[in-house]
Amino acid sequence: MNDETQKKGSVDDLVADVEAYIDDWFQAKLPFTFQGGVRWTPQTDVYETEDDYRVTMALPGMSTQDIQVHFERDTLRIRGVRRERRGDPRNYFKMEIPVGPFERRIRLPRSIVADEITVHYENGLLRITVPKVSPVDVPIESA
Repeated sequence: MNDETQKKGSVDDLVADVEAYIDDWFQAKLPFTFQGGVRWTPQTDVYETEDDYRVTMALPGMSTQDIQVHFERDTLRIRGVRRERRGDPRNYFKMEIPVGPFERRIRLPRSIVADEITVHYENGLLRITVPKVSPVDVPIESA
């Protein structure tokens, strides 16, 4: 990798960090996007085990067709939309379960095996497992 490519990668990483920070800040502060649509932020746990990184996201009442998971470079991007039931007219007295689109970006360390990421959705929980690169023991040859 030449110096120019390395600089570009560093700038790209910085821009991705800033975008993720701004997205998280605005989603936490504002219940809407600037495009006029309602946004909400699902509750999410991100933790590390010895072998992998794990993401658990609360998405009750959603269909797998309305959830997208994408990994590129070092960022896991989870998008989706919770829809209201059609044909079920309601007059709300109180509405606390959010509907509409959401998006979360989670930056992970680069030492992962991207093509072995698994995604499982059951009982309203989206579970994503991102395996770590396992260290390789190199045999020492004697002379």
